[in-house]
Amino acid sequence: MRTIYVNMKQFGFVSLLLAALLSTAFSQRDWRVHRRGLLHQTVYNTGELGRAYNAGGTVQEGFPSMEWPPSSFMILDRTRYPGQHNSLGSGIWLAGTRPSGRLYALCGAVSDNNGNPVTVTGVYSTPISIERIENYAVLANGNLNPAYNPDEAEEIITARWSTPVGLTVTRTSRAWSFPGYDSFIIYEYEFHNATTDSISDIFVVFANSFAPSMFGYQRNHGQWTEAAFRGQPPSGLGDQFARFDLKRYMSYNHDREGVPEQIYFNQWRTPGNRGALNSPQAVGMMVLYSDYANLARKNQTKQVWITQSDSAGIWDQNNKVKQPFLLRYENGNLPDTKTIPWMDPALQRKTSAFSGTTDSTRFVTQYIPREWEYWKGRTKGSTNLSWWQPVSRAYGFYPYILPPNQRMRFSVAEVAGYGPGVAGDKIFKDIGGNVRAGVDAGVYFNPVPSWSDTLQYPYLGSKPYIGSTYLKNNPLPWYVTPGVVSIRDVADRAIQMYTGRALVKHDTLQYEPTTAPLTGRYNTIPIPVPSPAIRVENTRAGVNKIIWGPQVEAFKTPRLRAGFKHYEVLRAPHPLGPWKVIDSVRARDARYFEDSEYSVLDTESNIGEFVTYAVVSVDSLGGKSGMTNMKTHETQAPSAPTLGKVYVIPNPLVVTSGLGGSDPGGEVTDRIQFVGLTKRCTIRIFSYTGQLINTIEHERDTYGNPWYQISRNNQMVASGVYYFVVEDKETGARANGKFIVIH
Repeated sequence: MRTIYVNMKQFGFVSLLLAALLSTAFSQRDWRVHRRGLLHQTVYNTGELGRAYNAGGTVQEGFPSMEWPPSSFMILDRTRYPGQHNSLGSGIWLAGTRPSGRLYALCGAVSDNNGNPVTVTGVYSTPISIERIENYAVLANGNLNPAYNPDEAEEIITARWSTPVGLTVTRTSRAWSFPGYDSFIIYEYEFHNATTDSISDIFVVFANSFAPSMFGYQRNHGQWTEAAFRGQPPSGLGDQFARFDLKRYMSYNHDREGVPEQIYFNQWRTPGNRGALNSPQAVGMMVLYSDYANLARKNQTKQVWITQSDSAGIWDQNNKVKQPFLLRYENGNLPDTKTIPWMDPALQRKTSAFSGTTDSTRFVTQYIPREWEYWKGRTKGSTNLSWWQPVSRAYGFYPYILPPNQRMRFSVAEVAGYGPGVAGDKIFKDIGGNVRAGVDAGVYFNPVPSWSDTLQYPYLGSKPYIGSTYLKNNPLPWYVTPGVVSIRDVADRAIQMYTGRALVKHDTLQYEPTTAPLTGRYNTIPIPVPSPAIRVENTRAGVNKIIWGPQVEAFKTPRLRAGFKHYEVLRAPHPLGPWKVIDSVRARDARYFEDSEYSVLDTESNIGEFVTYAVVSVDSLGGKSGMTNMKTHETQAPSAPTLGKVYVIPNPLVVTSGLGGSDPGGEVTDRIQFVGLTKRCTIRIFSYTGQLINTIEHERDTYGNPWYQISRNNQMVASGVYYFVVEDKETGARANGKFIVIH
């Protein structure tokens, strides 16, 4: 063994160097993305969720912000839509008192006074680590995963960061692809007092923004900003409503009517398609577990609010404050000067407690009047803002006391559903707020709506209704599991997944987060046969071949829902649909099984088109796997060995305003395909007068290359006759021709 001696001066320098290196290594803002289920979310090691909070603007591609349904980026009518994102950004706020004073950490969901992003890293949180684990039943090569753990999530992200409060946070988030359990993400939080001080009056706030949906509002209103969601004009469009489900501890948002699509309604509403509502999402968060043991008792906290009128009902039988402590709606401006006072124990409580049976939800007329006994003394929501300022909210728990090196835990879930309720849910009265101003101020609109029927409210201005009759006449979109439609349905399954208890519809049964397990019990849900790993290959005939192995037919687990029966092979022009079944394939089906692989040809393939494929496993009870193997593929044939005749398809190209879709590169109705290309060639496109319109460098082993009529000046070309010249880079051989564009 070699011994190294370092004098103290050298040791000091080395220590400083190591400290600097470690600081650099552990201070980088980093992220991972949940993509396993149908709800996609970006998770940061700073506490942030989704995009960096911003009251307006766009979502960067590859950084989903509560994206549901997934893979929703598209180019439509020559407009780029980042997709169905449903949050302006979220995070977690913390506060606590130490001998040095009151300390705060706004780890996400913080802005300047104009709703613009501010830096979180190094100010409110110091990143430590982030890790993403794939616990998939099937490996990328198609083999069954011998390390698969059926009692864990399929996708796990663990992020850690420290805060100026002295609390180090570990957030472990989990997602699944199982149909019916694929539209929520569960987050388990551990708060560790990493100091030598006892931290008192700790405030834990889940700071969220819910804004369904980016695509819907861009498509129908031209913008997706907090300002557009506010209440009666002139403040905004007034189409967003914030609600709180008392039985499920769930805070969520929904649109007035789901925003029906104006142009593609008849196409998108067809079976297997995306649905013809552009903003059908109801999105929110719910509390699955909240710490009770570390709540401060009455004699351990001295607060201004103790002397307020709501103090009589806020204490439980153990002299601890009933939770939650804060439910607040706000506009998109979330500067620290606004939100920190909410967590200051020296100031008045921001939102008071329920103090009477006529508070906010009119408990006396609720479906179950006993709700009043449970909710008396717990915080009210800021109901007069739930239509006026419905997007940003704070969901807080307080006051906690945590000795040195002690820990406390919370668990929450992000949930997304196809509307707030189903047809029969309108008898229930989630907190829906009231009209803020005018002659109808104080009037409530709280029964639960759905996309199955409308609820009439004559005091809601020019649109005296909430809800839609859409589902009376149209099928569910492909990404919604029958029976798990509304956000309430999804929330019940999140409770089932976390607690390990039997599935219960919490319409009349109160969920109690303090009696839930300390950590999730993910070991009771039936597991479907997984989908196989697939690959898509080109053929010389210019049709695509979908290939997979038989390994999933041997999948076994004690909680297997039912045995394997057959596969369904599906295709769609876009990941959003419409999905069409190419064929049903039995185990070892002689039509398709050879050399230990299945191979199915898509005879509808056309060179240059992008197609998305999936292969779903179906069990003997008719249950299906998740569509976890979706592959988007550009249909091609191998490149020509020598340059001969080059064709343009279609020719003439007649661009109409008819029904269309999008490729990753552009609008399909604008696509011009050059076919007959060699592996390396240059395509030059000229106008009728000889002006160079664009140059395309083709360097790939494909027979064709699509062009979307965009000139070298990034402009759409006009109607007319165009000429092209193709030059082979290897031989110098040339081919030419012309085509016509008609707009």
